[in-house]
Amino acid sequence: MRISGSGFKRKLTIAVSALLAAVMLAGCTAIGDTADTPTPWKNDDNVLVVTPDNGGDRPTAAPTEAVTACQTEVPTDEIAPTDNVSSSTPEEKTTDVPKTDAPTEKPTATVKPTDVPAGNIPDNTPKYGDSEFAQMVQIPGREEEVYCVTLDKNKEYWDCPVSKLGHIFVHNLVAFPELDLAINPNSSWHDWNNTTVEYVRLLESIYEKGYVLIDANYIFDYQYRDGKLIANLKKSVKLPKGKIGVVISCDNVCFPENEHGTGRIDKIVVYNGHIASYTYFDNGTEEYSYERDVCDITEQFCLKHPDFSFAGARLLLACSGNAGILGYRTDSSYASKGYDVEKERAECREVIKYLKEHGFYFGCHSYAHLDLNSLTGSKLDKEFNSWNTQVKPLIGYTPFYVYPFGNWVESDTEQYQRLVSEGFHVMYGTSMNEILVNGTYQHRDVGNIYGERFIYCGKTMIAYAKKGVFDKYGDVYELYDNEGRYIKLYR
Repeated sequence: MRISGSGFKRKLTIAVSALLAAVMLAGCTAIGDTADTPTPWKNDDNVLVVTPDNGGDRPTAAPTEAVTACQTEVPTDEIAPTDNVSSSTPEEKTTDVPKTDAPTEKPTATVKPTDVPAGNIPDNTPKYGDSEFAQMVQIPGREEEVYCVTLDKNKEYWDCPVSKLGHIFVHNLVAFPELDLAINPNSSWHDWNNTTVEYVRLLESIYEKGYVLIDANYIFDYQYRDGKLIANLKKSVKLPKGKIGVVISCDNVCFPENEHGTGRIDKIVVYNGHIASYTYFDNGTEEYSYERDVCDITEQFCLKHPDFSFAGARLLLACSGNAGILGYRTDSSYASKGYDVEKERAECREVIKYLKEHGFYFGCHSYAHLDLNSLTGSKLDKEFNSWNTQVKPLIGYTPFYVYPFGNWVESDTEQYQRLVSEGFHVMYGTSMNEILVNGTYQHRDVGNIYGERFIYCGKTMIAYAKKGVFDKYGDVYELYDNEGRYIKLYR
């Protein structure tokens, strides 16, 4: 066993085979949950443009009037960093890493009455207290929760328009580029991914530019419309004075077996009381590290820069389920492959609990990572039934549906109706333009809120390097990891 820290030099024995290369190449298509080009715009009164590029004027609109909140009280108590995380990662003595404090998430209700009177939604208006923190408060009689924030009375805040917020989309990282390139020197495996170097550079860059991490739940209110509970965009959110909010989401957080040994970590764990990455190497070596993937790197960065995280927010983790989640083989199908599925689930629950307590939150990236447009009838039933039995009992309720491959569905379709009936109020696609849409928008499934996320990966950095799209988050040529990639990018 070994613990990774700054200045760590790896010596790995790699058995390279043609079969492994074939598996690695076959997986590239599934990784690219993106669309290469922005979708054409259509002006509409309910479009909110989020950190747009120079594509022209964009309209903005305020959300519809919110339902009167109940008296539930909160206790007063467009992409982007440094070359490594050595300054923010612990040395061999991992117990020296500072701990973070976050409220424990409350359990969700199991009863869903058909008729919920208006006015019983907990008040999620920020309240001034002795410290800045967030918690999820149960909506009476429902499984949904409201994101409630207590603001530090000693800080200055401003009303940041929702139109200024950003949303960056990444995949899990290529933690060991040398493994990937050793298998195939011309690998495209991480075209749709980033190396650890690139992800740390992103965090450093957006931090220097005045961004703070926010929870995506913070941008909407729950309301009743025509007797149905929906989510509605806020007009603005309170943030520390001079700061702009950004959501970072990571898709398909499952670490399937066919990716092991190809440059990624094997699973997310809690090690010595902190979020860590676990990897098993072909020579029998095990590594527990705080500097390999998005969860541990983000956690360490926030420990080093507490002001980068608003109210303790971390990442939106969008999970698929048929290969398990977080690196654990939690799907019942793995019992036939010799896994103790109940043991895998128990271990996974502990990690999920820890992640939620430390500001991470979850979304649905479908169960089988299939294009939702291709599923109808019994196939659609199987997809959501599998999600509800295999994944939801582990991560709990989530209002977020993140489209596989970024492929949204139209609002007059069977698929859309199923999403709404399953309780998904916020749907996310992908684009190089970040937008948030509230209400009806032509040629868009908006659910209650529809959003597009900025795509940060090797492919988009190369394609858009000279178009100024990345300028709001960082200098592409400084973000790009030439040492970790076989395709080089120079000015």
